[in-house]
Amino acid sequence: METFYEAYFDRVYGYVRRMLGDDSQAEDVTQEVFLSIQRSIDGYDPARPLSLWVFTIATNQVRDHWRASRRVDPLDGASLDEEDARPDPASREAGPLPALEQAELSATLSAAIDELPESLRTTLVLRYREGLSFEEIARMIARNETAVRKRYSRALEELRVRLGRHSAGIAGGGAA
Repeated sequence: METFYEAYFDRVYGYVRRMLGDDSQAEDVTQEVFLSIQRSIDGYDPARPLSLWVFTIATNQVRDHWRASRRVDPLDGASLDEEDARPDPASREAGPLPALEQAELSATLSAAIDELPESLRTTLVLRYREGLSFEEIARMIARNETAVRKRYSRALEELRVRLGRHSAGIAGGGAA
């Protein structure tokens, strides 16, 4: 179990953190995910991909948390994973501007993702960050593959619109 925990903790925590937008809540829910995995390990079907099973449990724990909190789709503002908060190191020749631009872009993108409705955000995060196929996501959230593809497409379109507004605000001299 320790090896399993080490192999999956960062991915599960990152996913839960992205969905909840709060470090403390993400830690609690991630702990619940691993407790649930430990309790239900006998029910795991080895014919199914392990990561799909793990992220199904994580998604269900996030939904349970929202239900318990009476929060169906939290829009509390921007949240950043620790890795997103740190800008990529700038080259010595380029100076600090590229790193600042990257940090601003990461913050803007993260805020736009956090503002997506839960169904779109779940699909986007599982596809983009976790690399799951549309078929795997469909099985996880009990939808057909076409519906998942549409959700993913809608999520990308929403991000494009939100990021376009951000770019227009910068070009127009507005605050970022």
